[in-house]
Amino acid sequence: MSRKRAWLTAWVPHRLELFISPPWRLAPVPLRRMLERLEIEHMRHGGMNNGQLFVSFGQFQAANISRRKIAATLELGSALGLVETIRTDQPAGDLRGPNSYRLTYVPAKGCTARTDEWKRIDEERATRLIEAFQNLERTEVATRKNRQKKRAA
Repeated sequence: MSRKRAWLTAWVPHRLELFISPPWRLAPVPLRRMLERLEIEHMRHGGMNNGQLFVSFGQFQAANISRRKIAATLELGSALGLVETIRTDQPAGDLRGPNSYRLTYVPAKGCTARTDEWKRIDEERATRLIEAFQNLERTEVATRKNRQKKRAA
């Protein structure tokens, strides 16, 4: 008889205050998928390693986030105060070190309190940030289509 894996019963608490906040309510689909993927990584470590969550671009792609949108989505999540990207300054040869991530609405490793940066974002600012993200996305799509037309001609 095999033992049940403890991480299969892990969970991430979400407060009503977070659910009704503008950053959460207005978050576009790629950001929601990214937060879900980071929460999965957090739960796989028993809910103990927030701030040391390592998720590769390939893993974000497996969570149905376009590779072209990952960097912009991380920036949006950071601007909305939902996630923090922790960049390592220790390259291994000519390779960059991996980034780690921290969910701001969950206590970080070694801390009992959440930082909740998302509370500082009002509806107007959240709307502006998300519109900028969507405009960037539209611009990239238009640029890609123009390149394809030029290649075909």
